Amino acid sequence: MRALSRLVFAVAIALGQTSCASTVRMTGDFGDYASYRRTRLATTFEARLGASERYLRDYPEGDYREEVRAWFKPAEKHYFKLAWNNLPRLRAYLDAMPRGPHAEAVTERITELESRRVFADRHEQRELEHASGIEARLAGASEARHEFLREFSALARSIGKTRGFGEPTAALDSELLLRFRVRQPPGTCEADRCTKTFSFPYSVPENKILTDRVAEATLEITLDRGLVRQLTLSGPELLTRVAEAVEVNAVQESPQARAEALAHAVDVLDDALEEPLPKARCSVQAVSPIILARRCDGVKLEVTYGVEAGAPDRLSMTAEKR
Repeated sequence: MRALSRLVFAVAIALGQTSCASTVRMTGDFGDYASYRRTRLATTFEARLGASERYLRDYPEGDYREEVRAWFKPAEKHYFKLAWNNLPRLRAYLDAMPRGPHAEAVTERITELESRRVFADRHEQRELEHASGIEARLAGASEARHEFLREFSALARSIGKTRGFGEPTAALDSELLLRFRVRQPPGTCEADRCTKTFSFPYSVPENKILTDRVAEATLEITLDRGLVRQLTLSGPELLTRVAEAVEVNAVQESPQARAEALAHAVDVLDDALEEPLPKARCSVQAVSPIILARRCDGVKLEVTYGVEAGAPDRLSMTAEKR
């Protein structure tokens, strides 16, 4: 029994000595441990960097200096490199470590990037002012472009409405006759051919300046002994001019640009012809140089682009051969 008592006493003494040692370490330099603990409990990478930098600065001989230094040195160097071209990260670096190893370099870099941004903002403002000037002029030319597109679409729609092939011109669509006979100057007829050329001025930006354009569209009514045989609307690069008016941008002289322009023009024609010649019911396959074709209700409409530069684009409408 005495032996057991001596064993318990010895264990108690040993535990007491251990507890005292731990307590001495914790209370003897509590600031060291508290500062170290903040490096472990930081919730963000920047916060841990800041806590580690402060620990190493405040406790250069601290109990945990080797552990903190081993993590901090590569982490701080990595973050500095990562932040070099990023203003928010550079500012975050200074917020976390105003006395960090690269604080001076970060301050200089922030000044440099802010100066660049000010210059870029001023340059952008000048560009915007220049663009605003172009936009103002475009607004002035907007009605002319819209008039061109309205008239072109109206002419295409009126041609698409025609069903009076083999009949006198009086049977043509009333809107078509209005534009041909009444709008000044009126169209003219010679033998079995009646024509009228419409001119539509408009402007588009090209190489940062506003360039004036004129789209010409000639309406031709071909007769056979006084009766309507064919209607044609054509003009030099007419579809390209339509695309420019739609996109408010000059079409460059390249096959790719021309192809894109034709696609935009086809969209305009699809809309214009949807009422008289619905796409779902009347559309047929188009084979180059035909880019749009409709056949139904006894009529045939085809849109053909000019293959050569400057050649006329053409919309033609005839009675479908039986």
